[in-house]
Amino acid sequence: MTERRAALPGMLGELREFLARGLPEAEVTTDYPFQQRRLPPDRAVVWLGVEKLTARGGGFAPYLGEEKGTAVPVAGREVEVTLRVEVLHRLDGNVCHRLFGELCQRLLLEEGRPRVGELSCGGVAFDREAGAFRLVCKGTLRGVLAQSEEGRALREIVVERDEGREGPREGAVASGGEGAALGGAGL
Repeated sequence: MTERRAALPGMLGELREFLARGLPEAEVTTDYPFQQRRLPPDRAVVWLGVEKLTARGGGFAPYLGEEKGTAVPVAGREVEVTLRVEVLHRLDGNVCHRLFGELCQRLLLEEGRPRVGELSCGGVAFDREAGAFRLVCKGTLRGVLAQSEEGRALREIVVERDEGREGPREGAVASGGEGAALGGAGL
């Protein structure tokens, strides 16, 4: 069995790596909070976090297929993640706005980007506790939270024929561990 990170920390870690490659002039991190003594004197810091998570539907119901290279079933749930991004710089608030523009370029326009739907920001303000200018940004990211059900293969697929007033109608139902159902892939 391969070792995996939890879904949200894993997603944030991948997003951090993606942004760090495109923002070499900034330190991109998921570690928070930043106090004055921890901020670099001459570099901006871009902090990533999750402000809100909205999950649609109930449970991990839609069957997504099998885990790559295995016969392990995977179920999923559509989610919308509200990201909170804080850009901090000790000396210059304009650097924060410039970096927000670069974040927009990286997250909304470049190839291989995550599925970020929108980004917004407030005004730059000096934060005495951090000892730096701070720009708070928010964005929404849509995706599917997937869960493999190792050791819980689908047990049966039942094809039923419904012969009501309209005549014969066919449908497929799958069942697996704890009420898993065959469904669409979501996003």
